[in-house]
Amino acid sequence: MTRFRIAAAAVRLACDAKGNVAVVFALAAFPLLIAAGGAVDFAIVSRVQTQLYAICDSAALAATTPAMMSQSTSTAKSAAIGMFGAQVAQIKRLAYNSANLTVTVEDATASSTKTRTVTVSYRAQVDNAFGSFYHVPTSSFTVTAASTASTARNIDFYLLLDNSPSMELPATTAGLASMAAATGCVFACHENDLKEAQISASFVGWNSYDSYTYAQNQGIRLRIDNVREAAKRVASSAQTMMAANGATYRIASYAFNFGFTQLHALTSATSANLSAITNGVGTMTPPLMSRENYLPPGASYTYPTSATSWTTATIGSSELNTRDAMTDIGMALKRLNSAVTTNPGSGTTASGDKPQGVVMLVTDGVVDGSFLTTTGCNYYTKAYSNSFNSSFYRCMGPIDTADCKTLKDRGFRIAVLNTVYYPTPGYGFYDSAVAPFTSQVSPALKTCASTDLYFEVDTTGDISDAMLYLFQKVVTSASRLTQ
Repeated sequence: MTRFRIAAAAVRLACDAKGNVAVVFALAAFPLLIAAGGAVDFAIVSRVQTQLYAICDSAALAATTPAMMSQSTSTAKSAAIGMFGAQVAQIKRLAYNSANLTVTVEDATASSTKTRTVTVSYRAQVDNAFGSFYHVPTSSFTVTAASTASTARNIDFYLLLDNSPSMELPATTAGLASMAAATGCVFACHENDLKEAQISASFVGWNSYDSYTYAQNQGIRLRIDNVREAAKRVASSAQTMMAANGATYRIASYAFNFGFTQLHALTSATSANLSAITNGVGTMTPPLMSRENYLPPGASYTYPTSATSWTTATIGSSELNTRDAMTDIGMALKRLNSAVTTNPGSGTTASGDKPQGVVMLVTDGVVDGSFLTTTGCNYYTKAYSNSFNSSFYRCMGPIDTADCKTLKDRGFRIAVLNTVYYPTPGYGFYDSAVAPFTSQVSPALKTCASTDLYFEVDTTGDISDAMLYLFQKVVTSASRLTQ
């Protein structure tokens, strides 16, 4: 009987649900507390880990700044360690231990450009707020970041700018139409003989100034205006990029037509020198003529004395007929080659190295110059004489790429901006003398240019933007920075 009562009591106890919730909660509370604490600790660790990754990135980059790239690896390593230590001190719940920080800085000099690789690694320990509940007092993890940078190369730029009469053409089709309507001629001729300007009765002020001045006064942009402004923008961009990447850029500018003129000598493109460079470029104007084809008395005249030499003389009391031979691109390339006596280098900061050399040629690519022989004049040749020589030849055609090769063989890169030569309305000479070889102009200029440094712009394009684009291609192809 007693045994039966005990069994019945046990059955009643098992079937009684009163108090089960409290028991279950008591049994589950501890693991729930552990889970909640673990979630909080995980969030804290994740936040610290994110902060440490950002600090590692900053430390790695601190060793590859443009200024630091010129320093030793030990100096760069100290900079990275200092950057890491200064920032990591701001992280709460992290006890910084410098012994857990590893920084390696390696420079490779196998190529002409120094390449630096920096690795920053830190093994961190973060105190867990609820670690005592699950017997894990700290969380450990490792963060790593790496940065690779190459030194930006030092570059000397030689701007070779066409300022021949063909650059007196308006820069846009709208400008061409305006000049044709006002003067009867699309060229904005820069001449002393103002009667030359009396072509159209609608040309107001013909007896006061020439058509070049007319274009300036009317705000008609000429190609030479755009080339001038483009060169100034290149100088300004060089100054900005030089300050940003730690390289040294120097610029020299030259103008050419029948002669060759230095606008300013090789000058570092610093902010202090920028005005001197732009002022030098600003002096570039087309040659002042007495009248069409004629140079005025007292002007300077440059003419060939051999296939590779030229002399400059002063015109006497009578004007000089140039036979319109006013654009000798080959002469300009040869004279630049002679003017720059030092061969370029690789542009690194290594002892004994020299800056890279880059020639930026801006021209329409149509040669129209005075030669002593007909050699190389395969398209248009006409014999003429003047007071300086009785056996000149006016030669027209595309450029001789051998002149470009001479510079390339010395280590120069050549960037070419082709301001495309195009027909002029009602100008019959174009059809007879120029049209037969125009298809050869662009291919010759492309051959002249170094790989991927050729660009052409017509009347619908912006010469200034195009020249700046070429400049940036030169700089970015010389060096690159990666993280």
